[in-house]
Amino acid sequence: MKREFIGIMGKLGCELETAGDVEIVRAEGQADIYTSPELTKILEALVDRGARRIVLDLEKLTYLDSSALAGLLKILKKLKPLNGSIKLVGLGGKPLEVFELSRFLDLFENFPDRETALRSFSR
Repeated sequence: MKREFIGIMGKLGCELETAGDVEIVRAEGQADIYTSPELTKILEALVDRGARRIVLDLEKLTYLDSSALAGLLKILKKLKPLNGSIKLVGLGGKPLEVFELSRFLDLFENFPDRETALRSFSR
């Protein structure tokens, strides 16, 4: 399933996949104050439907702001008591700088590719 949302900075595309018991969400474009709530809703819906292992592929994300970080923190807090986790893939460029400056990399595992992230769930 693929969805696209329009925001101030441009578009945010979200594509969903499943690999075994892991839900994969690929975000592409810009996650701003108008589009990041939609990403949060998608992630919340997955958790509400029983997903406990989520990979968020950010390889093609070019921009994110504090509203996107707030949404990810909300999902992380929802998953923790359920023994679930959300792992990031391909975080780079300006989005990586935002994660580093906000110290959010202390909260989320970031992997270079999907395969490594998927394997990390079996540890």
